[in-house]
Amino acid sequence: MLNKKQWILFGLVILILLINNWSLPFWDQDEPAYAGFARTMNETGDYLIPDFYFSHDHRKTPLHFWNIALSFKIFGSNEFATRLPSFIAIVGTMLLMLFQGAKLIGQKASFNSVIIIGTSILVTALAKVSVTDATVLFFSTLSAFGLINTLQSPSLKWGSLFWLGIALGVLTKGPPIVLFIGAFALILFIFHPKRYNLLKLHPWFFLPLALAPVILWGYMTTLRDGGDFLSWMYDWYVKQRVTGSVYDKEGPFSTHMLLIFGFFFLSIMYFFNAFRDSFKGFFTKESTLIILGAWFISGWFFYEFSPSKLPAYVIVAHVPLALLIGNYMNTLQTNESRPHIALTSVHYLINFIFGLALTIVPFIISDYSEITLNDNLSIALSIIGVLYTAALIFQLTKFKKPIFFNIQAYSSLLLLLSLWAIAPLFTNHINSSKQVSEYVLSQTNSETEIIIAHAPGKQPSLPFYLGKQSNPIHIEENTAELLKYISTKKNIAIVANLEQFETLDQVYPNMDYKIISTRIIDRKDIAEYYICIIK
Repeated sequence: MLNKKQWILFGLVILILLINNWSLPFWDQDEPAYAGFARTMNETGDYLIPDFYFSHDHRKTPLHFWNIALSFKIFGSNEFATRLPSFIAIVGTMLLMLFQGAKLIGQKASFNSVIIIGTSILVTALAKVSVTDATVLFFSTLSAFGLINTLQSPSLKWGSLFWLGIALGVLTKGPPIVLFIGAFALILFIFHPKRYNLLKLHPWFFLPLALAPVILWGYMTTLRDGGDFLSWMYDWYVKQRVTGSVYDKEGPFSTHMLLIFGFFFLSIMYFFNAFRDSFKGFFTKESTLIILGAWFISGWFFYEFSPSKLPAYVIVAHVPLALLIGNYMNTLQTNESRPHIALTSVHYLINFIFGLALTIVPFIISDYSEITLNDNLSIALSIIGVLYTAALIFQLTKFKKPIFFNIQAYSSLLLLLSLWAIAPLFTNHINSSKQVSEYVLSQTNSETEIIIAHAPGKQPSLPFYLGKQSNPIHIEENTAELLKYISTKKNIAIVANLEQFETLDQVYPNMDYKIISTRIIDRKDIAEYYICIIK
């Protein structure tokens, strides 16, 4: 059971995961595509093949979209409901770490690990960006603990949860969870003294059973389209990722490790010892370190050989790394010791640089880039930078005292909480889809047909927001075809570019219009929209 101080820290973690999930606009491209899939499923009743405007490449196995669709039915079609399944998945992952991790490394160490992962950048962001990775992380963690418990003390409960996690993980994102769990089980079978307990999972029988839900779903899609969707998924998610990169996200061997290091920059002083411990168990034969090392390696190492280097590919490795860090921190606390002075120096050097950057960069960024931040955001970032720098200095004054670890935890958690709290000030620079949609919907009614003739980033957020009131939406970017399409129509709204606007203005000189210029959320380009209302 957590004590009062631990409840406060855990409450801060939950607040970080939740704050502004209802007010931040969608982060293109994946998030609004998934929201669009869920909305389309609810509207059409077709829950088999995902479909939405500008979202062809974002289609996947459907469980994440089903979760969002259910959330929409309860909370409405909005950002909060879209992100709720991911938020629940990350909280569930942390609870597994807290209670199952305690059986592995002790209660205090498992709590440390929850705080560590609660201050990691990628994992916390996944609760605020509704992509499939948060859900896969939960199911992967569930299966991992099912595997660990089976290894140590086989039971029907843990075997069932192990296979359930695999079944639902595959239904969320396909093969990655099978590859991870397969590598994890293989490493444990080679190195752990209780290896033969793993045979009690009976994979020859239960693996086909775990794959049955996704096979059934796949079969039903072939009845719908003759197998076109499954063929596309194989080409895009298997062949493309094995033979090349996706979205030009390439990198050499060690790219994933460098990214993990960056995501855990608030815990750098513990990072290297935890990384060492992930290999140490194979030499010392210490059971706990073998388990955590096998977990970490199976979630990270093999992806270094893939040419594609999307950061979330190795998200499952963040959990055992956090457990290793939590375990190492507990050793330091028990022995009243601290990390090596060199590691401590690197930690504070990087964090002081980060605090200094928050303080001064917002005021000079416009001089060296095309980005111009508003004054409120610059001031807020500067204040956070000053306070964080002061917190780092305060940490050093208490470095040898037991309270140091609590001060460090509060400093890191409050930093992330503050940054997410002011995030809406940042997204005001890049919410083109929402600005355009809010204006269009304010000038029309639910009967108005909305025509998207200009979508420079092909961002799914634009049709999602425009469809908020269930207006009919049509895509037509060719100017000649656009004029032909609207020639007999009235009560329409057109999202156009400059060239299209000039042509429309000649044909409809009395139309109402408004120009909106802002950035697209996933790129630095300026997007200029001409909103034309023809009544």
